[in-house]
Amino acid sequence: MSSRLALAAQALYRGAVRLALALLVLSACDAPIAPASDGGAPDDAALVADASAALDASPLDASAHPDASPPDASAPDAGPPFEPPASIFFVGNSFTFGGPIPTIVEDLAAYAGWPEPEVDYRAVPGQTLAFHRADTDPANAPDRIREGWDVVVLQEQSTRPTDQLGDPDRFKADATWFYDLAKSVNARARVVLFETWARRFDHAYYPGSFSDPAMMQAELRFHYYDAAERYIPAFSAAAVTSDVRVAPCGDAWELQLAGGEPPRLHAEDSWHAAAPGQYLNALVLYGTIYQSLTEGLVPLRGLDAATAAMLQASADRVTGARGRGPAFGMATALEAGDELRVDLGPDFVDGWPALTATRGTIGPLATVGGAPSSARATAWAFDGTQEGGRADNALGLPGAVSRDTLWIGSFDGHAAALRREARLVVRGLPPGRYRVELFASRDGNDGGRGRVTRFTLGAEHRDLDVADNRERVAAFEDVAPDARDELLVRVTVAPDGSSRFAYLGAVRITRL
Repeated sequence: MSSRLALAAQALYRGAVRLALALLVLSACDAPIAPASDGGAPDDAALVADASAALDASPLDASAHPDASPPDASAPDAGPPFEPPASIFFVGNSFTFGGPIPTIVEDLAAYAGWPEPEVDYRAVPGQTLAFHRADTDPANAPDRIREGWDVVVLQEQSTRPTDQLGDPDRFKADATWFYDLAKSVNARARVVLFETWARRFDHAYYPGSFSDPAMMQAELRFHYYDAAERYIPAFSAAAVTSDVRVAPCGDAWELQLAGGEPPRLHAEDSWHAAAPGQYLNALVLYGTIYQSLTEGLVPLRGLDAATAAMLQASADRVTGARGRGPAFGMATALEAGDELRVDLGPDFVDGWPALTATRGTIGPLATVGGAPSSARATAWAFDGTQEGGRADNALGLPGAVSRDTLWIGSFDGHAAALRREARLVVRGLPPGRYRVELFASRDGNDGGRGRVTRFTLGAEHRDLDVADNRERVAAFEDVAPDARDELLVRVTVAPDGSSRFAYLGAVRITRL
């Protein structure tokens, strides 16, 4: 915290100088200052006057030498019990719609088992929060925020919160205006400031505008945290001003890049985010909004599991989150012989909890005998549902269970299908050994191409021909949850042959 206070002293000193110069210029001008648009928030003139008074009253140490390292992450201040947001709205520019970041955050929340929020955004290339305040487009951000969202995420243009190239005082005034607008229509709304990142080391900003990326990131970091911790609480008109947080995405970039590349977080322009950078931003935003660890969440943006885990570690270090999503809860005991069942597909059958959509989470599951458990099942990245399997089977399955499935694949053929993977994840199982049986059925053999599905659990795999299947199962006889207490089943087409689609319709898990 001491480094942040030192940064505050230095920036307050610079801000006082800028403010004094600005007042001298304004005193020689005849043009009045245009008032802010009416949105239930104070106008700029009031904010600047209040800021001037605060600066005049604050003793400053101009010799302070700030530490440019990222601030120590800490858990959010204690407050009311956390409630997951039902809606999240993002305001920003290309740094927000690249991905799009809101969609990735939504995906991460769904995978973690939270109730899936309504998510939307207004992002205009190259624009500032000041632009969004004055925007007259029918889809403008102020009108959207007046709909009343649980969380509003604000991303400023990437150089405005810097001393060298921007106008950090205006950034803070605009952020405060949006904060008050969000609170005026939903008193429980939370505002998150999406801290952006420094340009890559080879960008033209160095060494002219900034000596190096560390200098640029230090300025971004200071002004985002100063907005959240000092400026908005001091100058907001809202009744509650303690529910604004910084999502330290730029700090996560700095931490990740301290270990070098790959992965390359920047796009080829050394400015925007490449896919790994987009994923890292979404992880930090998810961790900040949901106050949850990201370790173990699904890889997205085409990333491999090892790269995703590396980025998750960086995100968790800067957010300081401690909890986990509801799909990662503490496990309750299961007795030997207890069986859990899941039906995947659009039909509902009594006694078979159903994952009816291409992604989603159900649970906690009860055992076949009715005992409660902490287990939850997540289906992820399937492409569709179907009800064209065999209803008559020799396994004792209800007809609706054996008939319907979720599927993944490609109409473009076997090679394209091989690049696709769906998942079934079962979390919340107590340590122990389990038998896992997987079933699927689909009429016909796809014109001779076959319907061979590969299920992979840990280091083992099983291939199952689901064409007209009535009695075959893929069985993993003696498996244990992994280090994250998960049974993770990867669903793909089998590499041999010419299958275009893979299927999963029913799962039985028995405690040994």
